[in-house]
Amino acid sequence: MTETVARTAQGPAGGREEIRLDTSGSTGAARPWFRLPHQMEREVELIGAHLVGPVDRVINYAPPHHLFGALFGQWLPRLANVPVHQAWTDPFEPPSVSRGERVLVVCIPMAWELLRRAWPALEGAHSIVALHSSATPPHAAHELVRRAAPLLRAHEILGSTETGGIGHRPLAPVGSGTEPWRAFPDVTFVRPADAPEGGAEELVIRGPRLARPEHGSRPPAQWATGDLVEFTAPRAFRLIGRSGSLIKVNGIKVHLARVDEQLNSRLPRAECVALPLPDDSLAGEGYAVFWSCPGKGVGVADIRAALRDFPSPSRIVELADVPRTPTGKPDRKALVATL
Repeated sequence: MTETVARTAQGPAGGREEIRLDTSGSTGAARPWFRLPHQMEREVELIGAHLVGPVDRVINYAPPHHLFGALFGQWLPRLANVPVHQAWTDPFEPPSVSRGERVLVVCIPMAWELLRRAWPALEGAHSIVALHSSATPPHAAHELVRRAAPLLRAHEILGSTETGGIGHRPLAPVGSGTEPWRAFPDVTFVRPADAPEGGAEELVIRGPRLARPEHGSRPPAQWATGDLVEFTAPRAFRLIGRSGSLIKVNGIKVHLARVDEQLNSRLPRAECVALPLPDDSLAGEGYAVFWSCPGKGVGVADIRAALRDFPSPSRIVELADVPRTPTGKPDRKALVATL
């Protein structure tokens, strides 16, 4: 898709104008979802008030045909009447700011290394807030947050095209991936009455910002995200992984998101992605680790050592680069195709 703006469309039976937004296609075929203007405005106001504050300029690295880029690369600049640099169209063009400006940077994973290189041009700003969504922050994100504080503060947002923002947490100087997420105030959790304390359960939510599916006349009453979580408080939770990423290797449960967390924590300069392998009737379930380390400071032995607390991966595949979708998520189809 090459359009530079989120598209508008008529709702069912010629109803209210809607905004069409596409899923990334990282976990299946890309699909369109539709949101009303007041839902977009509400999300901008909500996240702006909770995390961003007043801004004078936006630098946007997120493609605006997906929700994250549309919200903060289009709707926020328009509602706040501030200029926006659409860095996603030419990410290697260095951004610039005027001295004393309050700047919002809309980040996907590839943006952080570019932001790190361009940092001297941004140091004259009054303040810089970075929002990160769509995938695990890379090592460059944690490094820049550590080096550039207090001028820079950053937040991760958990959400999807279907749900909008669900929760948030500060982007820490050291990435462990275990910090809890805190829900936005208009999100309600749907939980079984007999849900065990501290047990894993699927994250199901209700809220006024759920999108309308392509073949539905209205948004669903609730949405099962496919994420497995552990609630740490009534409004806070830790993300364990996707329901489809829970596998059993030789009878031992393995949450692949925790494999990713361990690898990213112990090998911060490598890019690592763990994916389930097709079930084998003889060998059973297994998983592969795909990894890339431009500096060549990591090897297969390091990966196995980092995963000594887990059943060993069936395959460890070195790549020149981890392929990614336009929103910065690991391209799972392309990764599996390398096997």
